[in-house]
Amino acid sequence: MIQNQNALFPGMAKYVRNQWYVIAYSREIGRQPLQRESLGDPVVLFRTEAGSAVALFDRCPHRGMPLSKGKLIGDNLQCGYHGIEFASDGRSVKVPSGGSAPARLCVRSYPLLERSGWVWIWMGDPALANPAKLPNHEDIGLEGSGWYPDPGIHIGLKANYLLPLENLADATHITYLHHGLIDTGNVASMPYRLEIIGATVKVYRDFVNEPMPPMLAHVFHLRGERVTRTLELSTYVPNLVVIRNSFIEVDVPDPQQRINTLLVAVTPGGPTYTHEFSAFGNNYPQQHPNRFDDLKNLLMEDVVAIEEIQAMFDRLGPERCPELSVRADEPAIRVRRIIAEMLQQEHPVAIDSVV
Repeated sequence: MIQNQNALFPGMAKYVRNQWYVIAYSREIGRQPLQRESLGDPVVLFRTEAGSAVALFDRCPHRGMPLSKGKLIGDNLQCGYHGIEFASDGRSVKVPSGGSAPARLCVRSYPLLERSGWVWIWMGDPALANPAKLPNHEDIGLEGSGWYPDPGIHIGLKANYLLPLENLADATHITYLHHGLIDTGNVASMPYRLEIIGATVKVYRDFVNEPMPPMLAHVFHLRGERVTRTLELSTYVPNLVVIRNSFIEVDVPDPQQRINTLLVAVTPGGPTYTHEFSAFGNNYPQQHPNRFDDLKNLLMEDVVAIEEIQAMFDRLGPERCPELSVRADEPAIRVRRIIAEMLQQEHPVAIDSVV
């Protein structure tokens, strides 16, 4: 029944194209062309004079020069090799050496959505680029009254996207990989509750009167040392993981309920390269000055492990890298099944299901 059993093998998993993926922070895109890889495509990003973000395929169809090496002439992107200019919709509008521009002398233009400091790109069929497919930005803490969005850092990983996606969706590694930075040794063994809502996989863990390690105490702005909290990991398949801590201080005279949310958008760059774009979305202002340094230190521990796993996979191949799962891997398996269904819709005979 399985047409391609490696389609969702960590290390070589295929990616879904008909979805929105974060391609950049709003602050990164300006009048200087920006090059970025997304789902195997080279993409060049820039802004028009009116401030609209544009994404084009980053290769001149004339002789193959990356358009990101060119410059903007008004709202046109001029190739730095022969000066051919392309409008923001990808049409060639000027050939300096003379003659009219053939209709085929054009590049692909990608739909973009700019929301709350992130720029989302649609790499699939442009006719299917529905804004309703974006995660609800109020639900994830980036929009709406009472939320304080705080765009963070971009990290690149030399690994297939399924490895960091499942890493972020998995709480059990926290106790061992992160050396006490964000737990006191109690996360891996804590029972969890699982909830599936459409293409979203949610996992909850409840902690009562729990001591907080110093880094989390700073990020949470705790006045005491202990909290009662719910840790929620929500995977918006296939492009975003939301890590939310809802907590109440328990060792202060006037305990306050707060919500701290770390969002990490996962975007495949290519088969073995992945982008992570992070942000905080809290119901209180972030004042911890070193929050992004702490976040980078934390995420880089994941990066080191994930890249080691990918390197081992590349060296040995899938036949010598069998994968066995335990009970706590249920959320990750549910994520894979949803991705398999999405891939099945795009390629009806290419993939079926996962174990």
